[in-house]
Amino acid sequence: MFDFTSSIGNSASSNIESDLDLKGRFKYKINYKDRTDFLSLSLSPPGSRNNYSFREFPSLSPSKDTSLLDLDDIQKIRYIENKESQEDEDEYITGGYMPINIGDILKEQYKVCRKLGWGHFSTVWLCRNLSNEGPTYVALKICKSAQSFAVVAQDEIKLLRETKLIDPTHIGYKHIVQMVDTFKLVSVNGVHTAISMEIMGPSLLHLLIQSDFRGIHLSGCKRIITQVLKGLSYLHEKCRIIHTDIKPENILIKVDENYIKTIISKTEKFTELGIDMPRSYVASDCWIDKDKRLGDSDENIISKFEEQRGQSYPYDKFLGELTDFKRRHGEPRLNAPMWVSPNIEIKIADLGNSCWEDHHFSAEIQTRQYRALEVILGAGYGFPADIWSVGCMGFEMVTGEMLFSPKGEESKITNRDHLCLIYETLGGIPQYITEKGTNARQYFSNGELLRVNKKWLRIWKIEDVLVEKYKWKRVDAIPFAGFLESLIEPDPALRLTASMALQSEWITMNE
Repeated sequence: MFDFTSSIGNSASSNIESDLDLKGRFKYKINYKDRTDFLSLSLSPPGSRNNYSFREFPSLSPSKDTSLLDLDDIQKIRYIENKESQEDEDEYITGGYMPINIGDILKEQYKVCRKLGWGHFSTVWLCRNLSNEGPTYVALKICKSAQSFAVVAQDEIKLLRETKLIDPTHIGYKHIVQMVDTFKLVSVNGVHTAISMEIMGPSLLHLLIQSDFRGIHLSGCKRIITQVLKGLSYLHEKCRIIHTDIKPENILIKVDENYIKTIISKTEKFTELGIDMPRSYVASDCWIDKDKRLGDSDENIISKFEEQRGQSYPYDKFLGELTDFKRRHGEPRLNAPMWVSPNIEIKIADLGNSCWEDHHFSAEIQTRQYRALEVILGAGYGFPADIWSVGCMGFEMVTGEMLFSPKGEESKITNRDHLCLIYETLGGIPQYITEKGTNARQYFSNGELLRVNKKWLRIWKIEDVLVEKYKWKRVDAIPFAGFLESLIEPDPALRLTASMALQSEWITMNE
């Protein structure tokens, strides 16, 4: 899969014929193992501001409940995780990581319970707040002490502080994961910036995995998308912040304190055996600051997603409670979308790669599959780029498959495939749009795609995809497809804003 040939420039028509098959555009299911989570919060650095390399490691996520694991199971899990997914011990030096042990008390306030993740930028820890103020549990991100990391951390803190203070009464405020505190810690390796954040539960990605990639029922999708749009209306209109990385793994589900306590109790049971609880049972790879802009290319990221799809994960009781309630009211039909609780609450996480409306940190933003047309073309970006990502995510939520899943071994080829998919889905791209951007001439001439035999481009709009492939009733497909198309409007100036989308017919219509 993802073998969009590197010889496309020499033989465009023969390659496009096989790679842009009418029924094949949505058949690819990406491997998501590195994207799953249990206690989730992506605390990645604004990776676009530096050129640090970062290695992604798979970690074994066993399918058994922890109560069913025997000692051999645990040892196998720990062996693989210790071998593949631990930070480099050589980075515990002056300017590097802060040495932390389970049970440490930091700032005379936070007791370290468990490591949640790590990356080139920081380590992240689940901590109990011993004070009488603030949440009982927090995720504590502790950055390396070198000055370059401190500068990046301060940029992130400025964004987080803005979202925390600007307008707590706004309807979208409660849909943003908030910073609790920030402070300095001193170790033998220097002075470290620490950021504590509220703890959240699994992400929407994990919800999709729990559905076996059948997708989420339309009513549940509407509840979630509505909350995402409220969060974005706050970021965009009040804070003037562009998120730049809206995707399922950055949309987290709110959990109560009992959920966290359950995780802590399981950790303690493993500790009693003298064994660290497998990280895959406690934490998310989302805790790892592994943003691809730290050095990994699009094609490598896509390849890793592809290789890791289809893995098994621990059953999550919380997600089970969110999704099992429907069974009490009727047996769902085979392969039907999964129902979710009407009480589900979500928050947007990971402002580590966000930027200000008038101060961008990088020309290239967004995870490939959710990347806006104007970003691909190098035509600049603003708040509409986030809205495009919401449109892509909305399709994925109801179908379990990505709207755009471009293939290619090189960035330019992947961009061309991505543009072909967008062209087919939208029914074309206006010529004036194809003439904007520093990359436009690489892919378009007089409004036509270069190196692409047009006879192999088949228009397959979202409405028809839902009806023909996913067997929707057209009466249901029409309003939803219309809503998504308003979010992926090719002209950013005409694309709906978050507030406009909240007033759209599909959002406001009775179910």
